[in-house]
Amino acid sequence: MTFLSIAQHFCLYNAGMRFYKTCRKAVTANTGTVRKLSSEVVKVADSREKMWGISDVVQVFIWRLIIVVLLGRVLLHLWPGASQRLAEVLDRLILLSLTLLWVGRKGAWRHLGLKFTRPGRQILYGLLGGAGLLILAGGTQWVMGKFLAADLSTNPLVKAAAGAQSPGQLLWPLLIGGVLVPATEEIYYRGMAYTAFARRWGTVSGILVSAVFFSLAHLSGLWFVQIAVVGAGLAVIYHLTGSLWPGIIAHGLVNSARLLLVYWSS
Repeated sequence: MTFLSIAQHFCLYNAGMRFYKTCRKAVTANTGTVRKLSSEVVKVADSREKMWGISDVVQVFIWRLIIVVLLGRVLLHLWPGASQRLAEVLDRLILLSLTLLWVGRKGAWRHLGLKFTRPGRQILYGLLGGAGLLILAGGTQWVMGKFLAADLSTNPLVKAAAGAQSPGQLLWPLLIGGVLVPATEEIYYRGMAYTAFARRWGTVSGILVSAVFFSLAHLSGLWFVQIAVVGAGLAVIYHLTGSLWPGIIAHGLVNSARLLLVYWSS
């Protein structure tokens, strides 16, 4: 074999090796890209599968009504003297349990907004939001009372606060209206319902639809506008903060302030 032949073979070998390495790098890069894209697709699919929808919101609401009615009949049969207070507590616990059950079935706890990070900031947002909602609620209450002669005392908790003869008798309405009601309603109406509505129809429509749904669910009658305004405000707080805690604090502040005002004025 001549020197020229050896040189030709050597050049061909080097060219072949370079081509092989180039192809290998390309295949590796493409494989990595495909794997990354596949991983992202799986993540998106999993996220969509795990998130609840409007049908889940409706199911929770219907099951709540069914269970409350059936349980109420059983309680009245077994315990004729069962109080309205007990009915309020059971209703809220049923709503909370069903909401957490439906969300848990989807494995979507992290999307519910229950993380309590930066507590100082969340408390501040809740207090500021509550102050703003008090002004809105007070304004709509004045308008409704002046022009439509709407009576706020039809609410059971308001009746209990008005009839309380001592701070001890006011404690139960405050605990239910200022703690239990805000926690359960924010988790369901904002955490679950608003999230589903906003994902389906967008943020603005989600806020409006959730506010109407919130007010209708309260059988608010003449107070529909006031409760809808408060519901919209709470949805805005949740949207801006990404957490339910400021809304729970704001909701609790509004309810507690109203109950205290009724108690002091009576």
